[in-house]
Amino acid sequence: MDIRQLTYFAAVVNEGTMTAAAKSLHISQPPLSTQIRLLEQELGCTLFNRDTRHIQLTDAGRILYQRACVILDMVSSVRNEMADIQAGSAGTLRLGVVSSICGYVFPEWLRRFCGSRKKLKFELYEGNTYQLLEQVRSNQVELAFVRTPFSAPDLGCVRLRDEPLCAVGRPGFFPDADNAVRLSGLTRAPLIFYRRWEQILTDAFRKAGLRPSLFCVSDDARTTVGMAESGFGIGIVPRSAVPEKLAAPNVCRVIDCPEFHSRICAVYRKGMYVSSAARQFLDQVRAECRRQPGVLPVSSAERAAPVQKTAEKRFENG
Repeated sequence: MDIRQLTYFAAVVNEGTMTAAAKSLHISQPPLSTQIRLLEQELGCTLFNRDTRHIQLTDAGRILYQRACVILDMVSSVRNEMADIQAGSAGTLRLGVVSSICGYVFPEWLRRFCGSRKKLKFELYEGNTYQLLEQVRSNQVELAFVRTPFSAPDLGCVRLRDEPLCAVGRPGFFPDADNAVRLSGLTRAPLIFYRRWEQILTDAFRKAGLRPSLFCVSDDARTTVGMAESGFGIGIVPRSAVPEKLAAPNVCRVIDCPEFHSRICAVYRKGMYVSSAARQFLDQVRAECRRQPGVLPVSSAERAAPVQKTAEKRFENG
């Protein structure tokens, strides 16, 4: 049994038929069938039920597929590690980022990071938190910047910072002189928010006995900010989604509600190789989050939490 046979076997499972697998591997079907047959002979068991049109795994085949995926992931990680060492400051960094930070904050992180790394290239994947978690699991990205709340005990997580949700809108929507706005103050205009927060916002208003006027729900924080800036109503977004030109109190207010806060986190696959570029980028982002004004930093108690230190140690060890 060798890596080539495991690669062929995984391809057959993933593609569903021998014909499709041979096409994806850029080989003809006879040698593929031969290698699968030799693998079964060596292992002394049948891996596929061949009496159906599509591939069906036997119990032995399912176990081998699980083991093969782990082995092939390890091989891929070793190759990436060797390429990373060879490339030095070059290569490609694959990052995922949620919409609420990729519009204004994330480009600044990249600008400062790329100053001395002219040869480094990036592949950026934008999506909501749950989409990016799946992309980390599938190794499409090696590091993703997402927002709580989410549950992903199978992934490593580095907490970066807490920040409030803010209300953004034309000056007329905020007639008082306060720097914060209560839930009751959000009922004076139509609301705009992105789908990630729909249930949380709905539950908070219901708990307070309030009935807000909903104008629009979208899939992108930048859309929410743009529509609020155009005067359609009050947009509700995390603080880092608000551009500096809208940061004045008369157009941007922190929402005074315990449930209205979010934490930015970096997630990665546990036990897998993390490139030096990804580690360096995360180190810089953590420093940026500590310095950046207008947000609530992660508390010292949270930074000292054993779970947090364990996650960060795992990341540092790759």
